[in-house]
Amino acid sequence: MMPKSFSACAILIALAAAVFCAPRAAAASPDQGKALVYVQGPEHPARKVPCDRACLKGFVDKYFAALSSRCPCTLALAPDVKYTENGEVVAPGEGIWKTFSGIGKYHIYLEDPANSEAGYYGDFTEFNGALFGMMAMRLKIKDQRITEIEVIVDREQLRPTGGLGMNTAGVMTPRMIDEIHPKPFASPDPVLLQALTPATRTPRAQMTAALDRYFEGYAQSKSSLVPFADRCSRRENGILTANNASGPVIDPAQPGFAAYGGTCAQELDAGFFSALAKPRDHRNLVVDEQQGLVLSLTLFDNEGDIRSVPVPQVGEVKVPTAFLRPITYFKPQLFKIEKGKILAIEGLSWALPFGMTSGWGD
Repeated sequence: MMPKSFSACAILIALAAAVFCAPRAAAASPDQGKALVYVQGPEHPARKVPCDRACLKGFVDKYFAALSSRCPCTLALAPDVKYTENGEVVAPGEGIWKTFSGIGKYHIYLEDPANSEAGYYGDFTEFNGALFGMMAMRLKIKDQRITEIEVIVDREQLRPTGGLGMNTAGVMTPRMIDEIHPKPFASPDPVLLQALTPATRTPRAQMTAALDRYFEGYAQSKSSLVPFADRCSRRENGILTANNASGPVIDPAQPGFAAYGGTCAQELDAGFFSALAKPRDHRNLVVDEQQGLVLSLTLFDNEGDIRSVPVPQVGEVKVPTAFLRPITYFKPQLFKIEKGKILAIEGLSWALPFGMTSGWGD
C-alpha cells in the first residue's frame, strides 16, 4: 500500500499531465482587446466636505494623472458622472484617454469654490508627444467626487507637404486663417497670471456681465458696448488677433486691410469676422474671482453663404474660400478682467460640423 503523501503527489502529477497533454482547441481569433473587462476601481464614497481652492486644483492634477495612466479607475467619479469631448458624450476611459501622453508647460488653473468647479486651460500631447494640442476643461465636484467633466480640445492640423507623412487634418477639414501651432504656447501670457489685489478684483456678477456685453458688442460690431481696457490684448490659437501689425491680408485686392491689425475695439468695429460667424450658446464654464479669470465656451455658426463683407473705411473684402462652407466653431476663451475691464482674451477655435452643440443643455 502506497504512503498517503505519495498517493497525493501521484494524483497531482496525473492531473497536471492530463491538463498539459490534452489536445487543445483551436485558438480564438484576436479581438483587439474588445473582450477585455477592466477591473472596477475602488469605490469613492460621497463625503460632504467643502472643496476649497487647493482641493479643486488637486482634482485637476488627479484627472491628468488618471489620463496618463489611461484608466479612470483611480478617479473619484460619481456613479452618474457625465463626460463630454467637443460636445459629444463619451465614456470615461474612451476618446482622448486612448491617445493622451501628457501636459506641457503652458497651463492655467482656475478654481471656483463657490460653485465647486475647477478649470484648466493649457497644452497637451498625444501619441507619445507626436501631436500637439490645447485643452480647455471644466470639472464639477460634489461631495468630493467628480460629477461632470467637460473637455474641449484643439489639435494641431498636420498636413504633409509631399509624399507620405503624418496627416491629422483630414481631407474635409477646412484650412483656417489662424491654425494652432506649438511655438506660441511656450508659456502663458504673464497678464493672465498676474495676481490681483482686493482693490483690482471684480465681483462675479460684474465679470459675467462684462462677457455678456462683449458678445453683444461682437454681434453688433459695436465696441462701445464692451468694457475693454485700454491695453486689451487678444490671441486665438496662439496668434495675435489684435495689435498685430503683421496680421494676414484677407483679400489681395484690399492690401490695406490686414486682419488683426487694430486694437481689440477696432477689430470688433471692423465687423469682418462677426459678419461671418454668429455666436450662440455662450456659457461661462468657470469663474475665478480671485484671479480675475473667466473660462467660457461659445459656439459660432458660419453658414458659408457670405462671399464678401463691407468693412468701414476699406470697402468690400472678399471672404477666403475656407469660410465658404457651413461650419460651427467651438471657441473656449479665457478672459482676464481687472477693475471691471477686459484686459486680455486668450482663446481657441476648432472647426466642427455645422450645428454642433456643446452637449450641455444648449
